[in-house]
Amino acid sequence: MDGLCAGDAAIDNHGVSFEQIAKSADLGADVLLQAAGSTSALRALMQRVADVATPEEGWARILKVVAKTAVADWLEGELQVDFSADAPETTTISFYAVLGVGIRERLFAPVTLSVPIDEFQRAVVLQPEAVAPLTARQGLNRLTLAKGMRVRDRDIADFELEEQALGDGERITAPPPALAIAGENEDVPPDVYTRSTKPPPPR
Repeated sequence: MDGLCAGDAAIDNHGVSFEQIAKSADLGADVLLQAAGSTSALRALMQRVADVATPEEGWARILKVVAKTAVADWLEGELQVDFSADAPETTTISFYAVLGVGIRERLFAPVTLSVPIDEFQRAVVLQPEAVAPLTARQGLNRLTLAKGMRVRDRDIADFELEEQALGDGERITAPPPALAIAGENEDVPPDVYTRSTKPPPPR
């Protein structure tokens, strides 16, 4: 993993400095492009933002660097970013590379911003295209940005599948085979898909 020198969190190992970042307006296109250029640059920017961010100052602008990182050449797998509210006025942000179903690797340690999570939630509701190609999934005090998995013409995000594995949400099963439709095969009784599936009562 890329490393940073102690006390030099705002400079990555390619010499990109983010010390000039003092307000959200400083997150111009050039800064966002630099930050999305490597894991260490992204980490350096997020640590700098964590140092200076305050509520209601437009820091949801960092969603743009998240979107740029999602299509970066250096990223192995697909990007997933989790936002969680550990306290009413702070948001912890974690970056992951999803390498397969149920397999993900943390890109660097989570960072905590002094910005309430509803600023980020509101931003993706008002402008969902800002995080494309990622899709937003929201819950109470949480927000996840990730690419979805295509399952029978429905977009199901990885973390939703994990929640379903715990017993929550809708269960998706395959339909009956095409030839096993009542009325299309003489060997299939007409009530085969309407019979009760309850087991017989115990004797």
